[in-house]
Amino acid sequence: MTNDFRVEKREEQIRLFMADGFELSATVFLAQYAMFHSGEQTVLDLLLEEDPFLPAKSTDGEFHLIRKRMLSHVCCPVVLDDALGYSERNVRICFPGGVELQGIVKMDLPSHAARLTDYINGGSEFFPLFAEGESYLVNRHLVRNIVLID
Repeated sequence: MTNDFRVEKREEQIRLFMADGFELSATVFLAQYAMFHSGEQTVLDLLLEEDPFLPAKSTDGEFHLIRKRMLSHVCCPVVLDDALGYSERNVRICFPGGVELQGIVKMDLPSHAARLTDYINGGSEFFPLFAEGESYLVNRHLVRNIVLID
């Protein structure tokens, strides 16, 4: 029997990194259509929704409800709009507990106001970081400090 009320979802494999050191490889379920932009829902869209918990299915098949505010960063595909001009900064992001990520932050700010401080302080809760063939969404509320490399 088919369920006429079922919403089709696309599965995305991600790695979740929690503030307490817990890590989880999991699948999240994304809508075919995003609510606030054209195209499919992204992991960032899912993280920015008001719901405090993120449903995810671990590789062993268990379903988890992950508290979004506890996520320090998420390793997942991140695609930026090529039409926008980005200022890039090479940074090292330090989290409580000693975990560090180094990579490139691409900021979509006007060139006259393209300071890393403006981007981090004025952006959304999660911002993208591109590092060694991986892309991350970093929770700015759980960053201990950021070191500008360049």
